[in-house]
Amino acid sequence: MDEPDNVRYLQPRRKVVTAIQDVIAADRLEAGDRLPHERDLARRLDATLPEVRHALAILESMRVLHYSDERHVLSEHSGASVDRLVRVHMSLSGFDTNDLMSIRLELESTVAARAATDATPEDLDPLHGIVEAMSQRDIDIHHFGELDRAFHTCLARAGHNDLATLLLTSLGDAVQSEMHSGYGRMLRWPYTAARLAEEHHDILCAVEQGDPQRASQAVTVHIGRFYDLRAG
Repeated sequence: MDEPDNVRYLQPRRKVVTAIQDVIAADRLEAGDRLPHERDLARRLDATLPEVRHALAILESMRVLHYSDERHVLSEHSGASVDRLVRVHMSLSGFDTNDLMSIRLELESTVAARAATDATPEDLDPLHGIVEAMSQRDIDIHHFGELDRAFHTCLARAGHNDLATLLLTSLGDAVQSEMHSGYGRMLRWPYTAARLAEEHHDILCAVEQGDPQRASQAVTVHIGRFYDLRAG
C-alpha cells in the first residue's frame, strides 16, 4: 500500500525525525513496541540509511526511543514520549501562529464540548477558583497569562481526555512566548482583562450547565477574539 504523502516529503536529514514520528503515529505504536528495522524505515521513507540512523539517534538521545535486541523501541514512558514527539515535531516543522491557532481552536472546542458532557463537580472546582482569580482588579498581565493557561489545561482535564490534555499542554509550551507578547500589545489592559475573565466565566457556565454546543461555541469565540485583538 502506498505511504501517505506526509511521510514521503523528506530530503533534508532533519525532516527524517518528523517522518519517523509520522510512522509511530500511523502504525499506532505504543510504549514497548519496536520500530521497523532501519533498512525498512529507509525504504518506507525514501531516505538514506545514514539519514535514518541520524534521526533515530536524535530520538534516542531525547529518550523517546531506546535500543534493545538490535531494534529501536518506543520508550516505556509513553506519555512523556508523546509530549516529546509533539515538541520535536513543532520545532522542526516551523508552524506559524496561524497554524497553531487553527489546531488550538479545533482541540479547545472539542474538549469544551466533552467537558460539558463528562465533567464532575470536582473537575470544575479548580476552574471556579481560576475564574475568580482572573476577575480580581489590577491583575497583572503575567499572572493573568498563567491563569489563562491553567484554565484551558483544567478544562481539557475536565473532559477526561488525556491525549487532548497532553497535546494542549505541549501546544501551550510552543506558543507561550507569543501569548505573553500578545497580552503585552493589548491596549487598555484592565478593560481587556475584565472582558477576557468574563469570557472564561461564560465558558465555565456552559460546561457546568451541560451544554456542549454552547461550551464549544464560547471557547471558539473566546480564542478567536484573543487572536483578533492580538493582531490588531
